[in-house]
Amino acid sequence: MRALVVGRRRKGRPIRQAVRETAGALEAAGWTVESSVVRKKRELRHEAAQAVEAEVDIVVAVGGDGAVLQVVQAIAEKPVALGIVPLGTGNLVARNLGIPKGVEAGVKTLLEGRPRTIDLGLVTLGGEQWFFTVACGVGFDAEVMKATKAREKDRWGKLAYLANAITESGKVHNVEHLISLDGVETSMEAAQLFVANFARTGLGTEPRLEVKPDDGILDVIAIDAAGPLSGLVAGLRALRQGHFGKGAGGKALRAQAREILVTTPKRRHVEVDGSVVGKTPIAVEVRPRALTAIVPPPTA
Repeated sequence: MRALVVGRRRKGRPIRQAVRETAGALEAAGWTVESSVVRKKRELRHEAAQAVEAEVDIVVAVGGDGAVLQVVQAIAEKPVALGIVPLGTGNLVARNLGIPKGVEAGVKTLLEGRPRTIDLGLVTLGGEQWFFTVACGVGFDAEVMKATKAREKDRWGKLAYLANAITESGKVHNVEHLISLDGVETSMEAAQLFVANFARTGLGTEPRLEVKPDDGILDVIAIDAAGPLSGLVAGLRALRQGHFGKGAGGKALRAQAREILVTTPKRRHVEVDGSVVGKTPIAVEVRPRALTAIVPPPTA
């Protein structure tokens, strides 16, 4: 196996050491390994793109969802697999793929795991395009992520998100969303909208209607909420909803589509896999079988 192991320096996190340990363990197993530790996010994408040109078999992202996001931009729809050594705050991508946190567990997954091919979402906004693995979020969750600084995550971990969710709770309010699902338009007052490829999007629990990352379709979840408490209630109702369409008295929407357009009268922040990337309007499409990731072997 030929691999690139790459990470980005983060104050207070042993990324450099983790990259070195990961590369050493893979080399000891007979792999041919290059490694790199960079300073800026965009350099992660650059290193991964160079590895694709060098025809490596796998690019290993050491870090959190932000590092994985940058690597995915370079290797999506390419014959290169994604490996993850999760060391971030949320690790949503790794958790959805069943990859345990830490260097030792991550290396074990790389050496003993299996390839899993999944779909990706592709969002277009502001003249840019971003692939996402887990979800694209519009509204309150993006506001929380934008308010949560890197130094807060480094110091407090997931508590930083919770603290800012409380601070930003006054921004839980409805905005009219015009939503096109494969060309069929609907409108809805919503405080939060997700376009999901995996079930765990940060809502806290998995929805009753299964979200499959390899079915060639994306799931839409929209929540009507006039404040924090009604937002919590509506979110739980959306997750428990057992049918597609509007439910819970019109307070929740569950749908599926291959192409989604979302516009709002007032532009709203948009996040992909935990990183804020711009504002509405957005166009989202599914890219079937666009990524192969190394995941743990199935349990007995």
